[in-house]
Amino acid sequence: MKNIITLTALLIGAQFFCRSDAQVPKAPTDKVNAGNLVSQFANAIKPSSFLSDWSSGKSGWLASAGKIASGGQMASSISSLAGFIKPGMFKSGFNLQALQQAASAAKTMGEATGLLKNLEKGLKPEAMSSDWASKKTSWESALQMLK
Repeated sequence: MKNIITLTALLIGAQFFCRSDAQVPKAPTDKVNAGNLVSQFANAIKPSSFLSDWSSGKSGWLASAGKIASGGQMASSISSLAGFIKPGMFKSGFNLQALQQAASAAKTMGEATGLLKNLEKGLKPEAMSSDWASKKTSWESALQMLK
């Protein structure tokens, strides 16, 4: 009888500690959206870092980025975005033409993701908004999920 009481107490205690509403990490239910990540990056670039024609091209660029469905489309958007950035906002040694040539040959999301990382690393810190540093890690994590 004593064993039954002990066992019952253990089961009740186990139910209390193993509640079904415990905080368990959940897998993402939505796929990572390439267009959203490219747009987030573009929006993190300070407006003053862009050439003057960005103001007239931004809405069309964002609309196009929102429709990205392939690595080639993503690479094209990245190349276009890079072309709107003032040359003085790139770090010394960054080669815009090489990025754009690589973008024209890119076909996969992996290749396009590499281009976007290259562009991000090629920009001077002052080209980015002040809150980019706090968003960058989660953005990079999401970028890693693109295949």
